[in-house]
Amino acid sequence: MEEQPRRLEPPSMAESQLVELRNMRVLLEAARVRSRNLPYHRRAALEAVIGRILDELDQQIEELRALRG
Repeated sequence: MEEQPRRLEPPSMAESQLVELRNMRVLLEAARVRSRNLPYHRRAALEAVIGRILDELDQQIEELRALRG
């Protein structure tokens, strides 16, 4: 008996959003590391903004995880 190849289902909207949020988080963490080369006053301001955005991303990631499972 010949086995039929399995078709992959496209990811759900929530799964796609979760992947995008995780990618954004990685990029923001990289920006935070790079900001360490800035003068103190600029670094502090940028890190504050990045921190707020990371907190919001973490919240959205948790909400999407809750929807999935």
